[in-house]
Amino acid sequence: MTKDQLRKKILEERLALSLERVHSLSLTIQEKIVLLPLWKKAQRVGLYSPVKNEVETRFLFTKALEEAKNVYFPRVEQGVQYYEVNDPADLQKGAWGVLEPKHGCVTLPPNTRLDLVIIPGIGFSSQGFRLGYGRGFYDRFLTSFTGATMGLAYEFQMIPSIPIDLWDCRLQYVMTEKKEYVF
Repeated sequence: MTKDQLRKKILEERLALSLERVHSLSLTIQEKIVLLPLWKKAQRVGLYSPVKNEVETRFLFTKALEEAKNVYFPRVEQGVQYYEVNDPADLQKGAWGVLEPKHGCVTLPPNTRLDLVIIPGIGFSSQGFRLGYGRGFYDRFLTSFTGATMGLAYEFQMIPSIPIDLWDCRLQYVMTEKKEYVF
């Protein structure tokens, strides 16, 4: 299958999930993450605002703030830029219809990196490659990112392989409701 065919197939299945199922599976996935040593030692965490029935991150956001972590959300400008967010009210709908940090939120300081960035995707391969929406924003960000990378997915989003392009980046982890994949 081509990337576009895979996107269509997986996205249709994800969009068919009921809101209750999205909430239930998302909570299971997030509860697993906060138990990981990777999460516990991370002080600066990058999250995302879900769209189209992506795995939710609200529990992670709340937990990170309770644990005095610095939480960052992306805003797409020339590329992906992360801004610190301390309250859900600091997020607003952006150009792509995704909640992103309001202007006035503080950008991740230069020479500071996120310890862990949690990334959405349409699908993930058994080799750790991510199938996104095809715009390449995260791929460009990940080429120079040196922290830990984790994708969030429902188990049906895990697929044996994805056609790979030169610019595609492998993630280190993917968490589903069933298991943690390490690459």
